[in-house]
Amino acid sequence: MRLFPALISCALCVTGAVGGAWVSRPQEPDYAAMLDTAADIYAVTDSEGEPTRFYVASNSAKVDSTQHAPGTVNRLPTSAVQLPWSISVEYSLDGPNVSASKVANASGLVGVHVTVRPAHASGNTARQTIPMVAFTVPSQVADDISADSSVSVSTQGTNTLIAAAGQAGTTLEFSCYMNAKHFTMSSIALAVLPGNATGNDTGSGANASSDAAQLTSTASILVDSLTDAGSGEHQQLIDQLKALRTNEQQLAQSVTAERTAAHKQTFQNYMAAYVGSYTTHLSGSIGTSTQLPALVGTAGELSGDTPLAQAVLDLANAVNNVSAAHMHDGAVDALDEVIRRIQQQGTTGLVDDLTKEAAEEATKGSKQYAAGQKQLSAAMIPYSMKYTDVYTAKLSALTGESSANASAYAQQAISETNSSDELKDSQTKVDAAMAALATACEHTGKSQALKQILLRFSDQFEGGSTSAKTTQDAASDSAVHLFTQGLVDSQAQSFYGKTKAAQAKRKAAAARKKVQAAQQQQSQDSNASLVDDAMSMSASDVMSYANGLTSALGGGKSDSSASSDSGSSGNSTDANATDDAAAQQTAKKNEADEAPILFGFGQSDTGGTLFTHDMSALIAETVEIGDAGQLIAEAVTQLGSAAISQQSSAQAPAYLIVIPTV
Repeated sequence: MRLFPALISCALCVTGAVGGAWVSRPQEPDYAAMLDTAADIYAVTDSEGEPTRFYVASNSAKVDSTQHAPGTVNRLPTSAVQLPWSISVEYSLDGPNVSASKVANASGLVGVHVTVRPAHASGNTARQTIPMVAFTVPSQVADDISADSSVSVSTQGTNTLIAAAGQAGTTLEFSCYMNAKHFTMSSIALAVLPGNATGNDTGSGANASSDAAQLTSTASILVDSLTDAGSGEHQQLIDQLKALRTNEQQLAQSVTAERTAAHKQTFQNYMAAYVGSYTTHLSGSIGTSTQLPALVGTAGELSGDTPLAQAVLDLANAVNNVSAAHMHDGAVDALDEVIRRIQQQGTTGLVDDLTKEAAEEATKGSKQYAAGQKQLSAAMIPYSMKYTDVYTAKLSALTGESSANASAYAQQAISETNSSDELKDSQTKVDAAMAALATACEHTGKSQALKQILLRFSDQFEGGSTSAKTTQDAASDSAVHLFTQGLVDSQAQSFYGKTKAAQAKRKAAAARKKVQAAQQQQSQDSNASLVDDAMSMSASDVMSYANGLTSALGGGKSDSSASSDSGSSGNSTDANATDDAAAQQTAKKNEADEAPILFGFGQSDTGGTLFTHDMSALIAETVEIGDAGQLIAEAVTQLGSAAISQQSSAQAPAYLIVIPTV
């Protein structure tokens, strides 16, 4: 393989201390020497399929100790390495090929078409290496995947693993198809393993399997070169988080089951109160469909001091409660993520990442709950109308169409209506709205859990002190310093400067109290839930369909505090604006609950300029590479040694390339 060192486009020049002489630029790195000692080469491609950088792990048996330390990982520019294979991925949806953006989250017949070709500029390297491809599709997206005969399809936990291996120097091409619902898939892992130079050896495959094992082993610890992962010092924190996860899982099951049953009963009680009121307003011959005059009378009882209005309040509380129960599911999701990330990357960079994610999840939860309320409102109008139609027909049959003794048969008609198949379509829409509210609360629960994790365990995250007080006092000093940084003395001592410093102190003091309260709670009850699953929202917001029903029928007075968008015409724009404003206010409240995020240039204790280097991009890449390595390890196990039976050549390094998908 012919390799060309990359050219450095610029160099740092500084003036020498003596005579102002120019110091020559640093010597250009010897990329060829690094690649000569390479055992494994890793990269993550961008959306165009081009690697952003390479990670090269050296082979300790080939290292010149005067140049490189054994087992080191070097980052090389893309110009320094030429991949022996190229890969292209195409997608189809219900027949025609479509872009990745079109197939993402789509439902229908999805096809994934993968082609791995020897690179034109790779020389003989492609004939000395074997390509292997692996990716997964969540089982909830598609549980029945068909693929070409040369492709392995197997179940791995909650995912379906698709894997295929090619031959040295030969194009690998395959397709798989699935009936997908909201399609998504993992990144594609392309492993390039050393093979026999002739490409036709049929050895035992032991060497190739060993190369794959070494490739995936190094991939799993690649992030350790950038972070404090792998040191074992976080095991106590992980154990504590796992205990909390177990507790949240139990709460998710018990609280959700209890509140689901309560909501079902309350919903039935509401419908009984609804048609009970309707029955009292019936007159003359009942008929087999809803009497609109009777329904108008019922609509008038949706507000005020009436049994029906109380049933609305009870149902609103039940909706809130059963939705909020799913906050525990969000907490489980948060704990799963934090545990996995600590295992993968330690606590390096986690505080900023989790703080940002908590804010994003809070915003999602707020906006999605508002949307779920509107969805429930829109679903309840047709459900109520259909329920009343079915009830009227049942009651008419029981009474001989006479309203004179209708109340005596009301309960029997309600029982028959509840068991009727005629409500299935309308019930499905109500259930979908309730599911949307549950999903929104999962986001809210995840946000709350992430915030609590950061508060309760602040002293165990990177940069944390063994004393929460010391950490927060330092934060307070930093806050004041950064607010006054760059101001001349007169400005710093001005009313503005003093006001800003006082604000910073108050925010830091509030943050310190939160940390202390959270850590005290953790010490007193290590299994205390990370979320507050009690919600208090107005009945008019949740059950705003009542106002829409009143307006649609043209009768009765609605609660002035009720939302005006559901079922009424001409007010949707104002209602949307109200919902957006409410979401923004909630987001602002969530932000107000956060400790201030301070950033900028300050002065260190030694008087030098303080720069913070952002390692998040490199950490994210190495974590992706670690996940891809696990995919290849599973693929090797699934495919077996027969699929990679060429004898290994020690002259060529192994490659692992991660290709982002949808």
